[in-house]
Amino acid sequence: MNTGMIPVRYAKALFEFAAEKGCDERVYGQMGKLAAAFVREPELRRALDNPVLPESEKLKLVYAACGGDPGEVLECFAQLVLHNRRERFLQWIALMYREQYRKAHGISTGKLETAVPVAPDTERRLKELIEAQTRGKLELEASVKPDLIGGFVFEMNCERLDASVATQLRSIKRQFAEKNRRIV
Repeated sequence: MNTGMIPVRYAKALFEFAAEKGCDERVYGQMGKLAAAFVREPELRRALDNPVLPESEKLKLVYAACGGDPGEVLECFAQLVLHNRRERFLQWIALMYREQYRKAHGISTGKLETAVPVAPDTERRLKELIEAQTRGKLELEASVKPDLIGGFVFEMNCERLDASVATQLRSIKRQFAEKNRRIV
C-alpha cells in the first residue's frame, strides 16, 4: 500500500466518525493542537516512534498533545492508530483531518504578515471583507515581520499579495541596477 495514502484514509475515517458522533468541530480543534505539538515538540515524534515505550504511555502523550481530555472519538481513534502501529503518520493524519474539515465547512485559510501589529478591529474587518467576497469562512493567521519595513503580505488559497515596503525597495534596486547596466 502506498504510505502516502495512509494518512488520508485515517483522516477520512476519523472525520466521518467524528461527524457521525456530532463532534467533528471538537476533533478539528484537537487535531490542530496535535499538529502544532509535533512542530513545537520534536521529541514527540521520537517518543511515539520508540518501540520500547508502552502503548499506554504513547496514548497519554497523544491525549496531552491534543489538549488533555480526548473524548470518546479521539480516544477510540488514538487506540486504533497505535494498535495498527501507524503513530508515525499522526502529524499527517491531523493535517489531513483539518483539510477535510475545512473543505466540508467551506473554510479558507489566510496568512497576514505585517511590519507592526495590526489592530484587532482592522484584522476583524479584513476577515469580514474576505469572508463576504468568498462567501465562506476564513481562518486568518496574523504575524509580525519587522523586516517587511512597512505594508503587508497576504496569502490565501495559493495566491500571494505582497505590498511590503521591503519588496518595493528590492524592485526599485533591481530596476536601478538594470538601467545602470544599459548605460555602461
